[in-house]
Amino acid sequence: MVRRFLLTTLLVVAAWTTNLGVSQEPVASPGRATVKRIAGLATDLHRNVLYVADQGSNSIFRVENGGGLKLLAGTGSNGFNGDGKNALETQFNHPLAISFDQRTGELFVADTRNYRIRSISPTDSKVRTVGGIGSSTPIHQIPYDSHTPAALAAGKFSGDGGSAIQAELNLPSGVCADPVGILFIADSGNHRVRAVNRGTSPVIVMGVEIGPGEIQTIAGNGILGFSGDGGKASLAQLAFPTELKVDASGNLLIVDSFNQRIRKIDRQSGLIHTLVKGAISEVPPDRALLQWATSAVGVGVTMTQDVIYTDRVDDSIHRLSRSGEDQVLYRTQPHAAEFASVEVGPDGQIYVVDVHWNRVVLVTGGTLESYIGGAPGPVLSFPGTKSVSGRRRE
Repeated sequence: MVRRFLLTTLLVVAAWTTNLGVSQEPVASPGRATVKRIAGLATDLHRNVLYVADQGSNSIFRVENGGGLKLLAGTGSNGFNGDGKNALETQFNHPLAISFDQRTGELFVADTRNYRIRSISPTDSKVRTVGGIGSSTPIHQIPYDSHTPAALAAGKFSGDGGSAIQAELNLPSGVCADPVGILFIADSGNHRVRAVNRGTSPVIVMGVEIGPGEIQTIAGNGILGFSGDGGKASLAQLAFPTELKVDASGNLLIVDSFNQRIRKIDRQSGLIHTLVKGAISEVPPDRALLQWATSAVGVGVTMTQDVIYTDRVDDSIHRLSRSGEDQVLYRTQPHAAEFASVEVGPDGQIYVVDVHWNRVVLVTGGTLESYIGGAPGPVLSFPGTKSVSGRRRE
């Protein structure tokens, strides 16, 4: 089954590459732009193009050659003005994550405070909802800061086994498109990971059958907590899952944020286990949620299937090799940076969001290089140390 998944991946990559000449990219406005608060990253592996979700301006940007930014989607104001509009006329509300579908060329957006997952079409540049029906609470009554009990309370849970666009999501903060038509959603406030079948035939994903166009929970029982390692992911407890990535075998990596862990679900068996533990893994998830305290916050997978992850408490960026060696690629002085979302490029580039400086950095040879964004002023770098540690792996 793993070989079949890899073969399918190669076929869809070849198909998308073949169609590059006739596919159209979403229209971007002319000129340069600036970001206000970078949240998520995604890469078109075929064209080596990086995309950026900016929660501060409620916009999505494309990084141009030379490091410039072009506005791809969003009006700059938060809200929801419906679907079917051109991307540049569409309002988003606190988008926290994005994922590029290497199969279709779509860009998926976790439109977090609109309680929806939306797609930007590569053919007509229009935005459509592909998951979530939104919240019944008026937007002006939801706190701007998603990290509040009131924002959590505005989201509900429903819809498993039915149409994805009729399901209720709660502050979805992560999204990941795999190469065979499955869209994974971090239904964060519901403490679940859900999957949408975007194909035309029923499929079994991690032990769960999903009909065409339907959504199903594949991880998390909806109860905040930590349990289930070694068992079925659908019976395990999660605590506000966020960033999601798929490896070459189709296994799903989850940033289980208030459990301070990165967990992995096996594609075939549906079993879940902890891959790495963050610096404050001993903190109970209910207390972590109350204080909004997280350590492991970003995850990515290299072409060689090493796992790159960040720890904001330990001020570090790690590489976990396939053999289990945990190497610190970069560590800063305390409070000199705040590493977050991770994305890996086609040539092994490691991009990391540095929330402290509102920038994306490129990790090369144990050093950091500012790639886009950055705080005002000339000082955009800081000293770090390269070291090796195996203490986090479980």
